[in-house]
Amino acid sequence: METEPIEDHNNPLYTGKRPPGLTLLCILTFIGSGISVISSIFIVLAYDLIPLAAEQSPVPNIEEMIQLVLTAGKEFFMVMGLLYALSLLGAIYMWKLSKKGFHIYTSAQLVMLIVPLLMIKGYQTPFTTVLLTASFILAYGLNSRIMR
Repeated sequence: METEPIEDHNNPLYTGKRPPGLTLLCILTFIGSGISVISSIFIVLAYDLIPLAAEQSPVPNIEEMIQLVLTAGKEFFMVMGLLYALSLLGAIYMWKLSKKGFHIYTSAQLVMLIVPLLMIKGYQTPFTTVLLTASFILAYGLNSRIMR
């Protein structure tokens, strides 16, 4: 069922229809941020069991991953889970063509780049993380002109 385009005289580019590129970006964000919210909740709830689980894990080099989780602390995963939830909320708003979603998403993503630097001693943000974050913000930014 196709809806009639909505006119917004304050934004002549707004048609009420979501472009396919924006749809793809939102779906990718729903997947990535959704999984990250769930995994953050899981880590917070199972934080005390992680070292025990690591001892029984057949995954090679899991000790390094476990050490990073323990160094970060439970609070880190609480903060990151909240930021991923905000990122998801921003994508939901952008799905509905609301520009405030772009601002929520962008703010959450930029804070997510800073939080590990403040909460994990010796952490260095991988360049690929910065590149991926910048690419999504740029792509959403290009689409924000059609949002109201």
